Amino acid sequence: MHTPQPEFVAPIRRIRAQDAERLSARISHWQEAPPAPRPPATAPEEGHGAALCNGLPEVSAAALSAAGLRHGIQTHGAVIVRDLVPASLHPALRDLIDRVIAACASPGDRHDCYFDPPDILRQKMPGGELGRSRAFHRDSGSAMCAEAPCVAESLLELYGSLGLRTLFTDYLGEAPCLSVKKWVLRKTRLPVHQAGWHQDGAFMGEYINSINLWIPLTRCGGETGAPGMDVVPARLQRIVSADGALFDWSVSSESVSSYFPRTPPVAPVFNPGDALLFDHLFLHRTQYRTDFQRPRYAIETWFFGESAAPLNQVPIRW
Repeated sequence: MHTPQPEFVAPIRRIRAQDAERLSARISHWQEAPPAPRPPATAPEEGHGAALCNGLPEVSAAALSAAGLRHGIQTHGAVIVRDLVPASLHPALRDLIDRVIAACASPGDRHDCYFDPPDILRQKMPGGELGRSRAFHRDSGSAMCAEAPCVAESLLELYGSLGLRTLFTDYLGEAPCLSVKKWVLRKTRLPVHQAGWHQDGAFMGEYINSINLWIPLTRCGGETGAPGMDVVPARLQRIVSADGALFDWSVSSESVSSYFPRTPPVAPVFNPGDALLFDHLFLHRTQYRTDFQRPRYAIETWFFGESAAPLNQVPIRW
């Protein structure tokens, strides 16, 4: 993947009204596309992504391709991309996560570049759904990116400059869209509570066309002292049973142990600006230990093919 100089305009330097209008149009003007043919399975391009890290393919950003990504997910469930986001941007991205989460936690009547939710959110998430979602994020130390259009538009420009729009179009076989509910800014709270193992397809739908971009902005995972991801490094072809789990969309730890004796869970180490790419069938959870000393910053963005986007996640046109 070609990685040109990234483009990122800090939210504070943007024109708030223009970004709010742009994001509102992306949400309100999204229209489901006719079904697109799924791209065929292919082998990775020569020289791309043979190394494994904790059982997952590991590539540099420059070596990432749609064919290599597709092969990695088909064979191992996910791909680790090293150094996707340049180090020069990490402080600014952590700062905007802090500011958006703080603004969403105490919104009041204040509207600025870190909290300016478009009115259409209430139309798309009616009957208290928006309030419940905000409470969930507030309690878990996260915030929906759509609450801050200046931040959302800045990130879309950054993603485009990193070549991700082209990559995901090639991978999905059609134009990608995003989601209000599944575009999240995260800062884990300590101590970390034991979260359920899950596949996002359990609540988004099993027959969708998806790719998730998870970018940690803290060194995390393994023995680093900050929570990364616990993952099962295997390709699943279906939604795993929720028998014995706390929620109907989660998988019990006992089931994980019994289902995957040959590919037990691992917790890869990530550096700031790395990325983990996976789809809605990948089994994972926030890394669980009782001795973490540092929180983990991350940006999570789910992308869907326009013909197979889950409507319950409120699609956003890109």
